[in-house]
Amino acid sequence: MFKNRQRNKQLTRELCANRQRFYKLAYSWTGDAMLADDLVQDALQKAFSSLNSLKDESKLNAWTCRIMLNCYRDWLRRQKDMQDVDDFEFADDSGPNHHLSSEDTSRLVRQSIACLGEKHRNVITLVDLMEFSYEEVSHTLDIPIGTVMSRLCRARNRLKQLLERHSSDMTLHKSHGLRRVK
Repeated sequence: MFKNRQRNKQLTRELCANRQRFYKLAYSWTGDAMLADDLVQDALQKAFSSLNSLKDESKLNAWTCRIMLNCYRDWLRRQKDMQDVDDFEFADDSGPNHHLSSEDTSRLVRQSIACLGEKHRNVITLVDLMEFSYEEVSHTLDIPIGTVMSRLCRARNRLKQLLERHSSDMTLHKSHGLRRVK
């Protein structure tokens, strides 16, 4: 009993230490700070109350991300009016002479990731943001490693296309700016 209590305290500390990483992942899925915070809070609460069911302590983060993914899916199911992200048009609010700052780049990448389908978005955020191994992603999403690899490849290719399209749009906007007069 004492050993189990110590184990749970250690796991609880580890979960608390990784709260910001979980938040970043949830935010990358939702694009909404408040919803991301709610998802993390729900997932951590469920994880804390279920620590005794965790069999492999080395998979604590993947196990918690799985809980958070289930919380997110539950939230999606409860939504009555869902709009497909492909229906949104993201405005480019920078001027033609404006260079993208790192903040603009981050925003652009977040928007582009939001354009990916849920399956691809989940895989790319787990691998590239959370730095999970393919095995951890496979366990978290309950899919074969080969599927993880193919979804990741497709997600990265689609993300590259979206970012290149934005880059060419920026070049087009710049070319219609002021002309140099001699």
